[in-house]
Amino acid sequence: MTAGSRQADDSSPSVSASRAPGLTASVPYQPVASSAEIEGRAPATRPSRVPTAGARNAAGDAAPSMDAAPSMDAPSVEVVPPIEVVPSAEVVAPAESVDWFAAGENESVGPPMARPRAAAGALFFDEEGRVLLVEPSYKPGWDIPGGFIEPGESPYAACVREVEEEIGIVPPIGSLLVVDWASDEHTGDMLLFVFDGGLLPSDWRERIRLDMNEIINCAFTPLSDVGEKLPVLHARRVRAAAGLRAGHGGAGYLEHGYLTPAAPAVSSAPAGAAQRTEATD
Repeated sequence: MTAGSRQADDSSPSVSASRAPGLTASVPYQPVASSAEIEGRAPATRPSRVPTAGARNAAGDAAPSMDAAPSMDAPSVEVVPPIEVVPSAEVVAPAESVDWFAAGENESVGPPMARPRAAAGALFFDEEGRVLLVEPSYKPGWDIPGGFIEPGESPYAACVREVEEEIGIVPPIGSLLVVDWASDEHTGDMLLFVFDGGLLPSDWRERIRLDMNEIINCAFTPLSDVGEKLPVLHARRVRAAAGLRAGHGGAGYLEHGYLTPAAPAVSSAPAGAAQRTEATD
């Protein structure tokens, strides 16, 4: 060794680049700070640990609570309120369907609407002009073949269906004879349609099969005797329908079994005689 020189060791810093083992590229030397320098850079005081509830310091005093006011040196955190999103356009809900029957019951919408129950039946006759009546099992008295109209069903279709259900046949049924409006405090408003079943020949009468669950008997009855088997209102309706059928007057409108408007009274005196009487007066 020469004077003034010293042997370099691994801990001595060198300005020359050091070569990392296993690498071919040169890595510049990074000076390592000594422990004294690290101590000099450290802050004079270090923040103490956050005390837990009920803890005490070395002097025996109660440690500051977690709820204590923060230090003025601590950075404040700004709470940003949530951003309210305003829609660019109002959302219009689709229009709801209106139940006009329900709306009609509300006086603010309009006057109440009548909802009458409806029934349909037919008059069948034999060669003697008697009318077919049936005896239901579910109510006293007799009636004509027929029944109530179901929702969405026409009066004529209901008449055909009820005749088949009650007496087991589907004979041809003709045009409307009468429609009768009736109302009382027990049954409310009702519309009753009576169709012309016409003459029921013997071969159709032989096919009659009663539905014993609803109909327990049937019989052809003279029109003069229907009042003995039918309720008063029913008897008036049957006689009015039979009278219109016999007179070929077309369909009639009834209220409680009475023709409405009432047929005008026909004078028995000749028209010329009436004119002469008015002239002499």
